[in-house]
Amino acid sequence: MYERLCVTLIIIASVCTLCRSQRSFGIDFDRNTFVKDGKPFQYVSGSVHMYRMPRAYWADRLQRMWTAGLNAIQTYVFWDQHELVEGVYNFEDNNDLVAFIQLAQKIGFVVILRVGPYGCGEHEFGGFPWWLLRDLNNLEFRQMNTAYLKAVTRWMSVLLPQIRPLLYNNGGSVISVQVENEYGSYPACDHNYMGYLRDMFRQYLGDNLVLFTVDGNGLGYLRCGTVKGAYATIDFGPGTNVNESFNYQRQYAPHGPLVNTEFYPGWLDLWGHQHSTVSTESIVKTLDEMLSIGVNVNFYMFFGGTNFGFTSGADPGYIPQPTSYDYDAPISEPGDITSKYMAIRNVIGKYLPLPSTPVPGNNTKKAYGSVRLSFKQSLLSYITSHSPFCTTSSYPKRFEELGQ
Repeated sequence: MYERLCVTLIIIASVCTLCRSQRSFGIDFDRNTFVKDGKPFQYVSGSVHMYRMPRAYWADRLQRMWTAGLNAIQTYVFWDQHELVEGVYNFEDNNDLVAFIQLAQKIGFVVILRVGPYGCGEHEFGGFPWWLLRDLNNLEFRQMNTAYLKAVTRWMSVLLPQIRPLLYNNGGSVISVQVENEYGSYPACDHNYMGYLRDMFRQYLGDNLVLFTVDGNGLGYLRCGTVKGAYATIDFGPGTNVNESFNYQRQYAPHGPLVNTEFYPGWLDLWGHQHSTVSTESIVKTLDEMLSIGVNVNFYMFFGGTNFGFTSGADPGYIPQPTSYDYDAPISEPGDITSKYMAIRNVIGKYLPLPSTPVPGNNTKKAYGSVRLSFKQSLLSYITSHSPFCTTSSYPKRFEELGQ
């Protein structure tokens, strides 16, 4: 009996190992397509960030994305959310990246990761932690700089080993990882830096993973943003000349799949400006045109959410973004299905099978009434009475110099 049990367990283990070994994701450059488990694969993806919604809503928002007909999600990893204090790492609660990716896989998605180190995403400091600014002597960002790369390398040595077991080829759902982020829009144009990141990603994630870059649909962006060994993709929104845009991609990726890594169904908001909107008609027209020629598309954003705390970013000239990151996305900030969602779903259904799961209804909202506030203490008197320490200086100090 014991011997039969041992043999059975060995067979089960062998079968599981065989199943994992048969999982594969890569690029067929001869057929200009992604290949998943030996078959051509086209993704229609949506961006969603776990930080921009309470963890209790993760499953709800992902399920709504699934019923839209998406087969992939794309997400940023914001460094500052995980290393708020230098050397102290937080991957718990709303920062539980592994749990978020595993939940996406359970629903049925493959996952596209954008790990930075710079992320943009209309997030504070592009996802860089504040403490990088504590000492500005000899510090230069996003290029071959000793102080900067020391911090980046240490962070990646913590993050990337957590991702490796989640790769599709290892039984997980992560099919590709982005190197940097729209680097062609940054003036440094340091190809050695991009090569450094590529090599570090390979060191931790292996040689069989699809690495990629994304840049604007122009040769000036692609010239500085691409790096050998990472597949070059582009981004553009509705109303753009699709063929012309992919002609730019083909300058740096002559063979392989056509990819729009950021297709914009909405846009960001700015303080003092009207809420940004993008017409559904223009979205579905360009989407239909792309899917008809086999383009792999990611909607940025499919669900925007909320910039909690002090995580909002800003445009140049310091024009800040508000707390809301609704983005006029197909799924609204409170999680509602919009008419834009349904129109996009109809177009996707022309090219890919839609799930049998019905589209969820919108959640019931509750009015909590008014909140009455009363005066307690002025801000300056509160600071004086509650500050744990006081610093005296001949000149004003930056927040980062004070550890804030």
